[in-house]
Amino acid sequence: MKGNGWHKNGLRYIILLIMALGIPFLLGGLSYLEHPDITIADQWVLPGDTVKPLDFISEKSDAASNAISFRNPPDTSQPGEQEIILIIGDSSKRYVERKARLTVLDARSTVSREAGTSPLDVTIDDFLGNTHYDASLMTDISAKDPAKPGTYPVKLKIDGRVLDAGIKVVDTTPPTASAKEDAIIWIGDEPKAKALVKDIADATAVTVRFREEYDFTTEGEQQVALVLTDTSGNESKLTVPVTVRKDTEPPVISGAYNQQVYIGDTVSYKKGVTITDNRDQDVALNVNTSQVNLKQEGTYPVVYYAEDAAGNQAAKEITIEVRKAVVSAEQADKLCDKVLKKITNPDMSQKDKAYAIYQWTNENIRYTGDSDKSDWRAEAYRGITKKHGDCFTYFSVSKALLTGAGIDNLDVTRAGGRTRHYWSLINCGDGWYHFDSSPHSDGKETFMMTDREVDEYTRKRGKNYYSFDKSQYPRTPEH
Repeated sequence: MKGNGWHKNGLRYIILLIMALGIPFLLGGLSYLEHPDITIADQWVLPGDTVKPLDFISEKSDAASNAISFRNPPDTSQPGEQEIILIIGDSSKRYVERKARLTVLDARSTVSREAGTSPLDVTIDDFLGNTHYDASLMTDISAKDPAKPGTYPVKLKIDGRVLDAGIKVVDTTPPTASAKEDAIIWIGDEPKAKALVKDIADATAVTVRFREEYDFTTEGEQQVALVLTDTSGNESKLTVPVTVRKDTEPPVISGAYNQQVYIGDTVSYKKGVTITDNRDQDVALNVNTSQVNLKQEGTYPVVYYAEDAAGNQAAKEITIEVRKAVVSAEQADKLCDKVLKKITNPDMSQKDKAYAIYQWTNENIRYTGDSDKSDWRAEAYRGITKKHGDCFTYFSVSKALLTGAGIDNLDVTRAGGRTRHYWSLINCGDGWYHFDSSPHSDGKETFMMTDREVDEYTRKRGKNYYSFDKSQYPRTPEH
């Protein structure tokens, strides 16, 4: 039994050895396999493709019980035709050789493109080079992401056969950037390398790091070397002139001004108040209104307070004058509502409503040069009912109507000059603008003016016409 077992296993090993070596002769109990039930199919591949013995079998199920190998491994490195010898053995110790033809097409299996090329400009000609086949690119590549490195599979149809190929998106280009002008690192901050550059350009995400450790605890100028690295590992270097500074400047509080209100009114203390800082973007504003009593006549202090991250503090004090109303809020509101119903409608924008108020006030009040400047609400009531007054009257009527229309407004008073002048800043949702419904000797329309425009008009008219304390008010847009 042992001898028979050795004989059986030994023969199997010899059969496999013969098949591997491709020895076409009889040995012992071995014999040729005369008519294997296998159909051979020639193959077409692209350079560099891998081929397996089973690729040459047209019906794979027929070959399931057979051992199939190459006499010599095919070479797909170069275009051309070559004869392939397949050695096929079955379970009955028989083998046979079959011939097949392998054609390595004169075409590329992979086309490379640099990441960022948009759209992905690849055609079938890029795969064929100078060769001429009846060929087409079957895959729609318009959805491929040209910015993302990787290999995208595509299918080619060459002389009627469908072959697998690929488009390789590679990133070999290092990122670019430029140094920020006046780059600053504040003592005490955690320095961010990326904050020192601008205009970063690359097909992939870019990180920025310091090339070495730097001392940012001492004021002065430094040349700081940065390294920019993209997702593909490409690097570029950039040197940025940096100023290391200690923050000693306090925040600036603007838009806080003295107000006149009436007993029972509510006050929006933070409306129109802004804080700017040379370093910090968001500085908290605190308002101390503890001494204000809106139920009793008097003048009360309000203190605005802000502190930046470096501990620099700013404070600004204004007064709230609480008066007993000569004209009640109900009386003034009723009168204003009557005017607004005539000149506005719900479909109008805030800007259109503001312009309607400007026109009505400018055209319906006659300038006589007199007003009661002690009470703006009473003056607004008098201006609407009597239809005459001076710049304070135009201002008061405008303020009452703007407030009634729900348009934010701030009181502005001339700084300097021999006479006083009053107008408003309004915000219709797109920033603060100057609003002055008073008539002017040159007929100029002074509706929604910028700071630059009122400065130019002041230079033209002289006499500090629209001079005002800019530190107390928000800035207008530049245009």
